[in-house]
Amino acid sequence: IELGGTVGDIESMPFIEALRQLKYDVGVENFASVFVSLVPELGVVGEQKTKPTQHGVKNLASMGLSPDLIVCRSERPLLEETK
Repeated sequence: IELGGTVGDIESMPFIEALRQLKYDVGVENFASVFVSLVPELGVVGEQKTKPTQHGVKNLASMGLSPDLIVCRSERPLLEETK
């Protein structure tokens, strides 16, 4: 099941709750949550910003659904200091 959108938007909250309940209905050993996030690069220097990812994971966890895996996408491979 794929849930798209922005974590924290009121429109997605019922769907996040449904996934949270599904996790407990099927058992945590039968459920995997993958969080996909864009890591933007700002400025001429190309500094990779992880704050949006951190914020999204925190919001999702506050709704009772912590990701098992975090997948980050960016224009360039993630720098070691970004990881």
